[in-house]
Amino acid sequence: MRTSGKILIRAAAESNVGNARGNNEDNVYFNGDYITPRTIGRPFAIKTGEYTDVNVFAVFDGMGRNNTGSFASLVAATKLDAVTDRIAFDTDVTPDDAVLAYMQETNELIRDQRRETGGVRTASTMALLIIEHGNAHIYNVGDSRVYLYRDKQLVKLTRDHVAVEGQKSVALTEDGVRHGRITKFLGMNSREGKMEPFRAKPFKVKKGDKFLVCSDGLSDQLDEDEITVCLGKRKDPFGHTNELMALAMSDDSDDNVSAIVVEAVEPGFHITQNMIFVALGCLIMAVGVLIGFVFGWLIGSTQSTYEGLEDYNNSYFEMDQPIVQGVSGSDLTTETTTAASVSSVIPTTVPNSNTASEEMEYTVYGLTLRQNNDITLQRGKTTTLSVEINPDNVPQSYVKWSSDNEKVATVDANGKVKALKAGQATITATAGNATVTCLVRVK
Repeated sequence: MRTSGKILIRAAAESNVGNARGNNEDNVYFNGDYITPRTIGRPFAIKTGEYTDVNVFAVFDGMGRNNTGSFASLVAATKLDAVTDRIAFDTDVTPDDAVLAYMQETNELIRDQRRETGGVRTASTMALLIIEHGNAHIYNVGDSRVYLYRDKQLVKLTRDHVAVEGQKSVALTEDGVRHGRITKFLGMNSREGKMEPFRAKPFKVKKGDKFLVCSDGLSDQLDEDEITVCLGKRKDPFGHTNELMALAMSDDSDDNVSAIVVEAVEPGFHITQNMIFVALGCLIMAVGVLIGFVFGWLIGSTQSTYEGLEDYNNSYFEMDQPIVQGVSGSDLTTETTTAASVSSVIPTTVPNSNTASEEMEYTVYGLTLRQNNDITLQRGKTTTLSVEINPDNVPQSYVKWSSDNEKVATVDANGKVKALKAGQATITATAGNATVTCLVRVK
């Protein structure tokens, strides 16, 4: 299937609790998929092949005391299906009509959901991108954003609704600082003003356009130059979200982080950086197999040819071998889902010393923590962390464990964590350049 102008849409999304929070109050909407209560505690990642005709993507950043903002962002995500259906099937409804009706209904639902949160007020920002038959429609409330990368330039398409001097703002977090500057949001009441989204002027999508829809957990950590450099690389959307998420969480970020990258491409086959890495891995393995075959043949030539090849083949297939698998605008008035590790996706190698005289190398594609990446321990208690290694023939003994705060918690070579005193420590598992972390809170 093809969209108007023979443009196809490829996209990917990721959301992570971040470095310091105990709960993810962000949510994403990805053409019908979103973070559910069952998956809210785990990193969220999803990517597409190609979409056509009507595509809807959104990021929501929930606000509320005691981590109740996740209720608001979840309500906002679940109600977007109606927008997609109305635009796709009702020829008399424009995107503006559908979005405005959705926002009014959602605003009332979030405002009235106190009984679900124990009487605590909640709210949510929204950044929404609709690509309908090749036309882009962008809306937002709050400080979640939509960017356009076109012709090597990055343009912010949304308007941050933040307080200026003399203007009222909402303060729904416990400290009343970070979100105390938001002036428009889903969940507003009449005393707080009129809930009017910002609407960018619609435009035709061009081949090569890339969109970034993100929460402030990303845009507060990365400046526009860093985002521009990332989106300018020859990667598929999932490669872009991987890099943006890693950059946003590499510093002292204390917020949830969510990002969706959408790309408009021509129909046909597209070579990406990730595909090049896989191809190089396959080539290296093929060369290694060929060299091994020749070496085995030469060794076996001292015996009969048949016996030499048989001995070589048996010894080769008994070894564990790595396997490669492959802008202007205005205020508008009134589970293909899989959990993903935050580890590197670039192949790396670690040495394997099976004997004192012989060494071989393993190709490592990533690490995945088997436990939750945010755990709490009582002082004096222990727990053992473990990881899944891709590929799974790499021994666990090559995973190196470390703690960034050994006064709070230590970890031994087998991943056994011991809680020493109250505080926080980040436990890191490393194999080559692939890493995964777990935040340990000690009470």
